[in-house]
Amino acid sequence: MQSFDHDEIYRLTTALLNAIQNGERSALSVFAVSPAIYDEIIEELEYSGEMVANLTLPPYHLAFKPDSCGRIPLDVYPTEAGSQSRRVACQLWSAGQRTDLTLMADYSEKQDAAALTFRLLETQ
Repeated sequence: MQSFDHDEIYRLTTALLNAIQNGERSALSVFAVSPAIYDEIIEELEYSGEMVANLTLPPYHLAFKPDSCGRIPLDVYPTEAGSQSRRVACQLWSAGQRTDLTLMADYSEKQDAAALTFRLLETQ
């Protein structure tokens, strides 16, 4: 299995969450989030009862390590799209605690840069 850059995955996922929190169209478009998708994200957050401004990624020192149930808070795994593509599943946190929200995105490594494309925000 091909390795990936933990720092880059964490940085890109943080940037995606920040774009969602700020709601700025140009920042959202970098992650393929259209205004309609953004509205769905906000609706899912309202349904979950979480405040978008309070959401964070898991602390870096815990992000890539399995928890007591074996779940990796910021998991990266291969997809059928090819060897340069990975799926990112990030359990979001709020006020220092895990939430039931998972941010899903596709991570692609290209020769000149890595990119993250939003896929889904779901409640577990």
